Amino acid sequence: MSAKKKQREAAQRKPRRLGIVGAVVLLLAGAGWYGLYWQPKQITAEAQAALEQGDVLRGQGRIDEAAGHYRRVVELKPDWAQAWSNLAVTDAALERFAAAIPNFERALALDPKHFEAQIGYAISLDGFGDFLRAEKEYEKALAIRSDFGGVYYNLGYLYQKQGLYVEAAEQYEEAVRRLPNLLQALANLGLVYDLQQNPGRAIEVYQRAIKAHPEEGLVYARLGKSYMKLSDYEGARKAYRRAVDLGVEKVGVFHDLGVISEQEDKLEAARSYFHQALLKDASHADSYHRLGAVTTKLGEETQAATYYLEAIKRDPGHAGAHYSLAQLYLEQDRVDEGQKLMRVFARLREYEGRLASLKRAVDRAPRDAQAAYDLGALHLEFGYANKATEVFEQLLQLNPGFAEAEERLNEIERVRAEHDTR
Repeated sequence: MSAKKKQREAAQRKPRRLGIVGAVVLLLAGAGWYGLYWQPKQITAEAQAALEQGDVLRGQGRIDEAAGHYRRVVELKPDWAQAWSNLAVTDAALERFAAAIPNFERALALDPKHFEAQIGYAISLDGFGDFLRAEKEYEKALAIRSDFGGVYYNLGYLYQKQGLYVEAAEQYEEAVRRLPNLLQALANLGLVYDLQQNPGRAIEVYQRAIKAHPEEGLVYARLGKSYMKLSDYEGARKAYRRAVDLGVEKVGVFHDLGVISEQEDKLEAARSYFHQALLKDASHADSYHRLGAVTTKLGEETQAATYYLEAIKRDPGHAGAHYSLAQLYLEQDRVDEGQKLMRVFARLREYEGRLASLKRAVDRAPRDAQAAYDLGALHLEFGYANKATEVFEQLLQLNPGFAEAEERLNEIERVRAEHDTR
């Protein structure tokens, strides 16, 4: 083949090759456009639709179904803080706090100022039993939005559950300053004042709550209890009767109405109220005790003894029931039985006296681990393992790693395990 012919063929092939290269370039350009523009746009639209569907289902209370949509969102858009937060909320709503916590952490890692995630994270830590971390996360939430009254309420409730009543009251006061008619904050503010043995201040707050919510029966019930602490029986009676009218039929309401009637020497009315209390809670030892006292006054001593025995059965630590039954036996010349009960009564009175002193120490310094430990140790000394467990567990929430409390809890568990294997 001549040199000229080869040059002509090469010239003909060159445009064809260029045409192929051009097609490949266009194809790659199209793929780039699809990958960098059209595909992300489609993914975003799909993720947004799944997010919105999850929100609709969550609003309908269909939490697990909503969670499935939120999981799809985080698969499509793992950088969406809102999606991680919403997914965590579904677990928190079902009290699956261990599952919620890491997803709230992912949301906050993507957006440290995500307010909903911050609140949900604090709530979940609280539900998980990690008081100290929950406290810190609520404080972070307040740093994001210091004007949000709900955070102050939540933080107050966190403190209330730990017996930190002074701190709880401060947070509830802040909540009602921003949300003046928030029922939960007003009701709990009154309660923590009552728990601080300040019933007068509690009454003021309850009356404020009633003014804003005049049909809220539970507030009337709490108001009645505060009046009882002041021995204002007329105020208590009115509050309790209003609570009953509004549908509140709790054991404490009927019990206290019985006490008021007994104080006024209306013994049949008192007996009726105590029976009503026991219909609401058959394990209420003090209602059995008071029923025994009323029955004694009515001259029915045999029946009274039955009630005293039932009170002791329901609460072996009920000092008053031991004393009342002992006196009844001594009057009946059942000396040995009466003296035995008096010895038990004396020990219970010793416990109650020491208990009051240690409780005052804890009230003065509720974060003091040693004061709480001494209280738990007293419960354990007198055989109240459940009360001791509650105190030690609460102590460890405020003071993790307090070795003595850990040891006592382990000791209680060993004893229980040995008892269960017998």
